[in-house]
Amino acid sequence: MSPANNLILILALIASVQTSLSPLGRGADCRDSQECRQLAMEAAGRKDYETFHDLAWRVMQTGPKNDPGSMLLLARAQSLSGRPGDALVMLRRLALMRTPGAPNDAATSEDFAAVRPLAGWSEVEARLSGAPAPAAVMSGFSRTSPVESGFSRTTASTTETLRFTTPLFTPAGLAYDAVSRRFIVGDRHARKLTVVDEFSLHVANLASGFADIAALEIDPREGTLWVVSADDEQTTLHKLQLVSGRALGAYTVPASFKPARFVDVAATSGGAVLALDRAGCRLFRLRSKGQALELAVTLPERPASMAPAADSLVYVAHADGVTRADTASRAATPLKANAGVDLRGIVRLRWHQGSLIAVQAAGDGVYRAIRIALDPARRTATGITVLEGSLRTTDPTAATVVSGVLYFLESGEGAEMIVRRIPLR
Repeated sequence: MSPANNLILILALIASVQTSLSPLGRGADCRDSQECRQLAMEAAGRKDYETFHDLAWRVMQTGPKNDPGSMLLLARAQSLSGRPGDALVMLRRLALMRTPGAPNDAATSEDFAAVRPLAGWSEVEARLSGAPAPAAVMSGFSRTSPVESGFSRTTASTTETLRFTTPLFTPAGLAYDAVSRRFIVGDRHARKLTVVDEFSLHVANLASGFADIAALEIDPREGTLWVVSADDEQTTLHKLQLVSGRALGAYTVPASFKPARFVDVAATSGGAVLALDRAGCRLFRLRSKGQALELAVTLPERPASMAPAADSLVYVAHADGVTRADTASRAATPLKANAGVDLRGIVRLRWHQGSLIAVQAAGDGVYRAIRIALDPARRTATGITVLEGSLRTTDPTAATVVSGVLYFLESGEGAEMIVRRIPLR
């Protein structure tokens, strides 16, 4: 074959490859939300719904934050691509925003036909129309009648519960998305995340492929889910899309910092994410829009859990007390305690309106939930209030504070697990 014919053949092959490339490959490089939206609509027009879904996410990522049009586009793509549950969550987020005049055809469009039969749709539809949500759905935790799929809800004097069963479940970490009303629970040894919908009571796998899960936390401002996992070789900070569980990134410590083992994760008010390293007694930080973990503070004791109180102030619990860490100065000093205030044995620590909420070992395998009051300078623990004196939990790390409520996972009869809630008045 002549060189000219070879060149023609090569050019034809290149053209063929370019023609066969999906718009996702081109869309992944779209420069702005307008271009991404155009590519997304083209994919929808030819019924390439997976590409439509991926490009709709790019519209969300490149466009204005919490834009109703982008959120509705993504919900449409989720419904058409076989993700009606995710679409319902996105529509619920959109409904709770109550944006005046925002167009929404979810109640009538065939694009959302897979969403409307779902449990929880009636509440979303009511909110979208501006009508009161149905009382049976609005009641949330207060329902007391048995329900399907191994769930029931009961109400106690100070706590309310959600019960569920799942085989071979080793809990590790608990998160609650107040917008979508879903609980996310880590399964340590199965190395997966399970999602429980408070409305539909549906239980489903959200994501897998981790090492042993140690903790998880939601950053509600960014709509992301952070998970830390570890095995004998490596420990990792994972970033996921909260709605779908799709992996967005994975971050490990530089080789010079090994060995390391993350045991807790938290988001700060400034947009950074912190990972607590028990093996090296360190606190690592991933800055907002950062690409790599960096050492924030070296700690004097082996840590168990942490609670960011401000962008640069973090309280870290260990076996013998609590350390006050300043990530700006990299200083770590003990949190002082008044007489009679025992800070030992705290295994889970979170921040709430100027005080620390903790799960503390109370002896003989029993834990208690407490509130730790601080002085105005936030350098001394001045008192403790017992919120719950006996937590029957198999893993005390499965606790979180969201919107003024302490949620924690407690073991029930046999394979039953119970999510309890304590309002933090």
